[in-house]
Amino acid sequence: MTRTLLAASLLIAGLAAAEAQTGDMSCADYLKADAQAQASLSPADKAMIAADPQASALDAKMRAYCKANPKASSSEAMTKAMQ
Repeated sequence: MTRTLLAASLLIAGLAAAEAQTGDMSCADYLKADAQAQASLSPADKAMIAADPQASALDAKMRAYCKANPKASSSEAMTKAMQ
């Protein structure tokens, strides 16, 4: 559980750092940053994040929204994913 929270925190921190550098990033930029973050995680960390149903569902909704709306802002995607 602790490793899951740590891995998720690192993933979110990395994406937040990318967003802080550019302001509110577009969904296309979010998807690129997310892919890079996912590539840097170990298989065990990916499995632990995937084991959290709430985090997995939010991730999936945000990715789906961003794929369908690449020009939208990442904050808009997060808002839609949380609805």
